[in-house]
Amino acid sequence: MLEINSHYGGDEDTELTNDEGNNSYQPFNETEDGNGGDINIQDVMPPRQKKTLLAQFIPTSGDYNALTSVFMDNLANFALMVELLVFVFGMPRDLVTKYFIPGPAFAIMIGSLSLSAYAIYLDRNEKRPNILYTAIPLGLDTPSTIGLPLLVCGPAFLAAKAAGMSDADATYDSWIVGCATVFLIGCFKLAMSVLSFTTRQFHAVGKASALAGIGLALLGLDQILVIFEEPVVGLLIFFFFFFFFFIYFINLDGHNKQGKILGVDLPFNLSGVLVSCVIGTVLFYFMTGVGISVSDMPTNVFSDYYVSYPHPSNIFKAIKRAITQNISIVIPYAILVNISSVSVIDGARSIGNQYGFKWVLLIDSISTIIGSLFGCGVTQTTPYIGHLVYHNKFKAGSSYSTISGLVIGLGGFFGYLGLLTNILPKPAILPIFIFICFEICYETLHNTKGIKAHHSIAIIWAFFPSLFQFAFIIIGQISPILANAVVNPEMVQEQFGLSFTVVQKIGTIMILANGFICTALFWGTALAFVLENRLKKASIFLAICAILTFFGVIHSVDPNAEVYLPWNIPSSPTGYSNIPYHWSASYLLIAAITFGFSFIKTHEIDHPPTIHTEEEDDHNKKQSTKSALNKFKFWKSNQNESYLSYSNEIQSPLL
Repeated sequence: MLEINSHYGGDEDTELTNDEGNNSYQPFNETEDGNGGDINIQDVMPPRQKKTLLAQFIPTSGDYNALTSVFMDNLANFALMVELLVFVFGMPRDLVTKYFIPGPAFAIMIGSLSLSAYAIYLDRNEKRPNILYTAIPLGLDTPSTIGLPLLVCGPAFLAAKAAGMSDADATYDSWIVGCATVFLIGCFKLAMSVLSFTTRQFHAVGKASALAGIGLALLGLDQILVIFEEPVVGLLIFFFFFFFFFIYFINLDGHNKQGKILGVDLPFNLSGVLVSCVIGTVLFYFMTGVGISVSDMPTNVFSDYYVSYPHPSNIFKAIKRAITQNISIVIPYAILVNISSVSVIDGARSIGNQYGFKWVLLIDSISTIIGSLFGCGVTQTTPYIGHLVYHNKFKAGSSYSTISGLVIGLGGFFGYLGLLTNILPKPAILPIFIFICFEICYETLHNTKGIKAHHSIAIIWAFFPSLFQFAFIIIGQISPILANAVVNPEMVQEQFGLSFTVVQKIGTIMILANGFICTALFWGTALAFVLENRLKKASIFLAICAILTFFGVIHSVDPNAEVYLPWNIPSSPTGYSNIPYHWSASYLLIAAITFGFSFIKTHEIDHPPTIHTEEEDDHNKKQSTKSALNKFKFWKSNQNESYLSYSNEIQSPLL
C-alpha cells in the first residue's frame, strides 16, 4: 500500500525482516529463542549470495514484464504529448518529433540508468539474504505531460503565431519557453529534496486533493472525450484495463466471502497494458480497413519517420518569460512530484528496499534539469508507482530499468518512438490515463496519512480549481480571444455575439483557473486546518492566498496568466484593474475573521439521537425500533472515531 507522507520519515538504517504470514517486511529489532534469549536475524538465515556485476544486468522473465509495462506507460505519455501539440494546437508533426521527443527520452535514459545503478549498489551492499532489490522505475510525469502542453507550450505557440511568427519559428519559440519552464521545475525539485521542511507545512488534504484534482480533470475528463471519439475501440479497451486492474475474483461463483483480494493473472504473466493496446490496435485497423469505423484509415504513417537527437536549448533566452508567465505552474508541479516521489520511496522501503529519500529525489531532480538543457520542454521525470507491482508480482530486478532507459532514450534519437506514436491509434492507448486517474485519486485520497472522513469537505472544495481549468481549456480551444473576457469584455461580446452575463462567467472561470494547482493546494490546506480547529494556521494560509492573488500568482487577470504588479495594470472603463485588490481583500478579510475565531472558546457537540418507540402495531414497532437502534449505533461508532487532532477541537456539524 502506498502512503503519501508529509515528511520523509523513517530511519534509513532500519533493518527489515520478512513476515511470512503476509509476505511483507516489518522492522526487525530482536526476537526470542526457545530459552528466552535474544537472537539476531543473521544467526538464523544463511549468508547472502551476492550476484556478480554481470548477473545484475541479465534480465529475467520478470524484468521483461516490467520493461513492457514501463515502456508502454511512457509510450502512452509520448503519444498524448504529440496528440496535444499537433492536433490541439496545430504544431507541425515533423518539428514536434524533432524537438519535443528526444529531450524527454534523454531525461528518462539518464534517470533510469542512475536508479538502476543505485539499486545495484544497494543490492551488492545488502546483508539480508531475503531481500530482492527492484529498481525504482522512472518515466514521464503524466500530469505534467498533459499540463505543460496545455498551459505552457500550446499557449506560447499560439501567442507567437499571433505575433506574426511562422509555424516553424513559433514551434521553436514555444519549445524554448517549455525548456526554461521545465528547468525551473527541476530547480525547485532539487531545492525541496534538500529542504524537505517546505512541503511539510501544507496539510495532507491540500497536497492530495491538488494531485487528485489534476488526475480527475486533466487525465480523466480530458481523455474520456478522446475515448468516445471512437467509442467501440476506446470503450472496449477502457474496460479491458478495468478488468485487468480492478476486477478481482475469489472463487468460481464470484463471491468474496473472506473479503480477500486476488489479482487476475494473464497467460505467461503478460502485461495487461500490452495486451490491451495490441487488441485495441488490431481492432482499430480492422474497423477502419473495412470502413465501419467513425475514423478514417491513417495515411502516410511511415512517411513521418524522423531521426533526431537531444538539441541543446538556450533556456536563458526565455527564463524571464518562464518566470513571469509560468511561476504559478512551476512551483505546484514541483511540489506534487516531490510528494508522489516520497510515496513511491515509502512503498519501496515497506518491502525492504532501503532506498534513501534524498538520493532518489536528487536523481529525479537532476534528470529533469539535464533533460531541460537538452530539449525536454514539455514534461518532467518522476519515479513511477509501479515499483511494488514489479517487485511483488514480476520479481523484477534492476536490469529492466537499464534496458527501458536505453530503449526509450535511443527511441528518441532514432525516431521509433515518434513512429510508434503515429502508428498506434489514440483510442487504443489513451484509456490507460483513465486507469492512472483512478490510481492517483485512490492512492492520494484513500491511502494518505492525515486524511479523515470529515476532511471530505476540504477535498471537494479543492477539486474546483482543476475543474475550472478543464473548462477554461475547452473555452480556449474555441478561440484564444475568449481569454480577454476580463480585460476586454466588449471585444468578446462583439466578436461572438455573447451576452454580458456569459462573458462575465467566462472571465470568472479564467480567474479561478489561472494558477489552479497552487489554488487547490492552498484551498485544501486552509479548509482542512479550519475543520481541525487549527484556525491560526488556517489564517496564515488564507493570508498567503491574498498575497499570491495580489501579484497574479493565482487568480491572474492577465490573458496569458502572467504575474504582475497590480499598480502597473492600466485603468480601464471595465474596472478590471481593481480585481486583484478586491480578490485579495476577500482573502484578507476571511483570514482576519478566522484568526479572530481562534480565540473563541469552543466545546464539543455531543448530542446522541433520541430513540422513540410508538404504540403501534407490531410491524411498525419493530421497524421503528430497528431504525432507532441503527441510528444509535451509527452515532456511537462516530464517537469512537477520532476525527479531531486536538482535545479542544469541535466536530463538524455536517457529519
